[in-house]
Amino acid sequence: MSALPAPAAVTRATLLLLAGAAPVSAIAVHVAGWMPMARSAPYVVGPLALVVVVLVLRGSLEARWAVQGALAGLVAVAAYDAVRIPLVVLNIWPDFIPRIGGWVTGTGGDDLLLGYAWRYVGDGAGIGLAYFTFCAVVLQVRPALVRSRPVALSVAYGVFVWSGLVATVVLPPHGQTLLFRLTPASFGLSLLGHLIYGSVLGLGLRRTLRRLPAADSGTRVHEQGVAAAGLTVVGTARAAAPSSFGALLGDAQVSQR
Repeated sequence: MSALPAPAAVTRATLLLLAGAAPVSAIAVHVAGWMPMARSAPYVVGPLALVVVVLVLRGSLEARWAVQGALAGLVAVAAYDAVRIPLVVLNIWPDFIPRIGGWVTGTGGDDLLLGYAWRYVGDGAGIGLAYFTFCAVVLQVRPALVRSRPVALSVAYGVFVWSGLVATVVLPPHGQTLLFRLTPASFGLSLLGHLIYGSVLGLGLRRTLRRLPAADSGTRVHEQGVAAAGLTVVGTARAAAPSSFGALLGDAQVSQR
């Protein structure tokens, strides 16, 4: 186990996690009737997005991972939609994404461009950003948890996100009216989409683990600690050696006398 992250790193990671989760959480909060997206978008999601920009510009381990996660999330949601959109065109899968755009503007109608911008930049990239930031923190504490099976871990994360979607559809009184009716087909297809999303996210995570230097994966911290400990032992041995030799020499001289 490596050393715990510094408080500043934990603060940065927390802000990035909140910012990444905010867009998709805003949908759930809207559907639950707690806060409309016309308010959460400018007063919650927007300010947190600015925080992300500032953190990325300032640079840090967590920010580098957040950028990689956002990019992986964009690719993953595109792979998801490569399966979903043809089914939408065939009227097999209902498309509630344009409705999200209307929720953001407060008009109540459909806004195709804004809805899909929210889906890609907010949900797809944001969920990936939050996940990779979390992985960056875990790598500093228990690297093996991320490094051992990054794709399987990411698929499990995709299922976790999907369970949140299902809860948003089922639990609020108007969930199925606002989003989509839960049927065996929509249940299975939505799960399939999130399995695709998680798999592609996992491939991105595995690629990031191979590309980033050792310091970003928590291994160099451990190696430096071991090296420092080794130097301390060697230094102590070297310091002790002359005095021990001197003592033995003195004993020999006494015995000769």
